[in-house]
Amino acid sequence: MATLQRDLAQLMQAQGEQGPYVSIFMAVSPYESGIDGDKGRFRGLIQQAKANFKTRYPEKNWTTYQAEFETVLQTRALGNNGAKSVAIIAGSEQILVYPLNITVANVVHVGDNLYLLPVIENDQFNLDYDLLKLSRTEMDLWRVQDGLAQKVDLPNEAPKTSEQALGTELTSGKMRWTSSGGNGGVHGQDLKTRTQENDHQKYFQIVDNFIYKNYSKAQQHRLVLMATTENQSIFRKISKNNYLLKDTTVTKLPAKLDQGVINQLVLGINQKLSQDVMTILATQVDQARSAKKYLDDLSDIISRTTEGGVATLFVAKDATVPGIMDLKQNLDLRSPAAKANNLLNDLSVATLALGGQVYVLPADELPADTPAIAVLRGVNQA
Repeated sequence: MATLQRDLAQLMQAQGEQGPYVSIFMAVSPYESGIDGDKGRFRGLIQQAKANFKTRYPEKNWTTYQAEFETVLQTRALGNNGAKSVAIIAGSEQILVYPLNITVANVVHVGDNLYLLPVIENDQFNLDYDLLKLSRTEMDLWRVQDGLAQKVDLPNEAPKTSEQALGTELTSGKMRWTSSGGNGGVHGQDLKTRTQENDHQKYFQIVDNFIYKNYSKAQQHRLVLMATTENQSIFRKISKNNYLLKDTTVTKLPAKLDQGVINQLVLGINQKLSQDVMTILATQVDQARSAKKYLDDLSDIISRTTEGGVATLFVAKDATVPGIMDLKQNLDLRSPAAKANNLLNDLSVATLALGGQVYVLPADELPADTPAIAVLRGVNQA
């Protein structure tokens, strides 16, 4: 969620004083033929945003917001790399566009605060990593970022094949078959097998060193290995890469690896990583309860959020609590604007702005009838 926090800080800094912010969320078509339809819906949402803006802020200038939305309309497509939806968040001086991997309703939010709950939900389990496909004769690499996979264009010096990597060191292809008589003699077949194993290990060592130096360590990317069970075992015994994930693997290699197949593999990996994070978060909540650093009373959560004491905020998906807490942590629960606003969003923005974490979870993951819970600072975070 570091990207979201950085963008949030930049937008707030550019805005200076609080709001207004205009946020448009809409589903987008995955097909080229849907681009015109997407832009038509976006124009309709802009008009809705304009009407809401002029009603709530009659003294403010809409022109700069309109100009920012027009720049987005000039892009070829609103989606990106198979995104299901898009979030377009505008301040008076800057606009941010987020492709989303979740499906959202077409909706407009206009207010003194950013509306980020769908973006938080989208980003919370987008755990970036590299995916290495490895056999005894070749390798390929994909970069998975924001839940989407893109094949890495490896440089010429990369050990793309064992023949390229080992060169004159490749012994198995040139081994002469010999046989010695008598018991205990070494047969050519055994020797050939042994030298092939040596070649495989040498190749895996070269791949391990290359990936670690140029990707894992250099870019601090975690690594998921896609290889047969046997090759997984050999590679892991050799590997010195501490970014290689131990419990997340792909051992079934499809015969054809096109983008669609890779997307399905990545979806499975992402679900596994998300489950791992959820397990860690559940432990964190249990520790918070034991340490008396757990809150499920909304009034207490509001108070501790304004003090900067919330380390992790968990919000129930689709939950709404009327109220406004602006970027200066002023609280309003009674005005007409407050009754039309979702306080849970404002608490989330404040938590992020003060360096905390926020997760949007299904309601059944939280205690019954509880729209939010919080873990206070002092408990190990996920």
